[in-house]
Amino acid sequence: MEGWGILPTPALSQRPSWLSSIVSLARHSLSPSSRPRHRHTSAHWKLSEGGFSFPFPSWSTTRFIFLCSLWYMSSAMSSNTGKVIFMQFRFPITLTIIQFGFVAAYSALLCNPVYGMTIFRPPTRAILRSTMPMAAFQVGGHMFSSFAISRIPVSTVHTIKALSPMFTVMAYACFFRVKYSVATYASLLPLTAGVMLACSFDTSAADIIGLISAFGSAIVFVSSNIFFKKVMPSAPSGMGPTTVPSHKLDKINMLLYSSGLAFLLMIPIWISYDLRPLAALYYSSLVNASTSEGSGPSVPLYFFLNGTVHFAQNLIAFAILASTSPVTYSIASLIKRIAVICIAVVWFSQHVHPLQGAGICLTFLGLWMYNSAKADVERGENKRRRIEAQSHLVLPIS
Repeated sequence: MEGWGILPTPALSQRPSWLSSIVSLARHSLSPSSRPRHRHTSAHWKLSEGGFSFPFPSWSTTRFIFLCSLWYMSSAMSSNTGKVIFMQFRFPITLTIIQFGFVAAYSALLCNPVYGMTIFRPPTRAILRSTMPMAAFQVGGHMFSSFAISRIPVSTVHTIKALSPMFTVMAYACFFRVKYSVATYASLLPLTAGVMLACSFDTSAADIIGLISAFGSAIVFVSSNIFFKKVMPSAPSGMGPTTVPSHKLDKINMLLYSSGLAFLLMIPIWISYDLRPLAALYYSSLVNASTSEGSGPSVPLYFFLNGTVHFAQNLIAFAILASTSPVTYSIASLIKRIAVICIAVVWFSQHVHPLQGAGICLTFLGLWMYNSAKADVERGENKRRRIEAQSHLVLPIS
């Protein structure tokens, strides 16, 4: 597509596809040289001679809002299409391994020099050693998440995942003796109460398994963040800011290796649990093919859509993180959680009990309070790192 700087298309195609648009935006966002020098400048339009003017948002602001909108929609589509698949195809492990396969395939595609995103890094022992733990955590977290979505509403799953700040604070306080302010602990009260109220009407046996799976997914992802921040940091504490390990990967290669290895790790799990039931289902569908009547989109189409948006949300998240500050990214991530829950309620026309609605609102309040007190969390973690550096007689980088 010549107008979007990716690939030329036939003359009959006048409009670029949405995936190519995302790739183009991500490429420009991930490139430091493409960022505007004056990010807060904006054009003004005078409406009267008295000098009243209407400020137009700058290009960087417009791009950020557009990327956030795509991020929220792709995240919601990933969860909601997964729920639609489970209504007809109850195999969470199969969906998880297909998601990893799609992410690895799209990442390999973007390593093509034609797109100008990145260059493929050949595998080395150091690369595999650094990405294998990440793949293992992804297998556990995404499997728990798929099991949860297959059994309980999507809004409930993401409400439970909103407890991640509580698990993070508890882990740092118990295992690393990090002390936080009263505001940080106070933000956990409405967060916990909100999740309890939101889950108060999901009490059947299947829902209990789904609730446990949702909690397990949140705990696995929190453990992953702590593991890579505390146990396997990206750079040793004694390295300078300009020193980069030889195995350090860019975002696309990291997605390629972590998802590819996760796909390989899941093959024996898939063979053990889903291969025989899927074979029986396949032969049964062949027998009933003459009497079955297709209605609506097919399951393979939903699989393709789910895998595509699953990769898109990762790519857009990288583009947003590369073009804004961590504080702004955390606020955008908070709004994403709210948007995904609300879109799921509307998508499935879900009946929300007033107590559940109050719980979701309390969860939003707790997330906002925690985000406001997050500077204190960062100070606590940095203080702990300085203590560790002093104990090892290493000067901190900053």
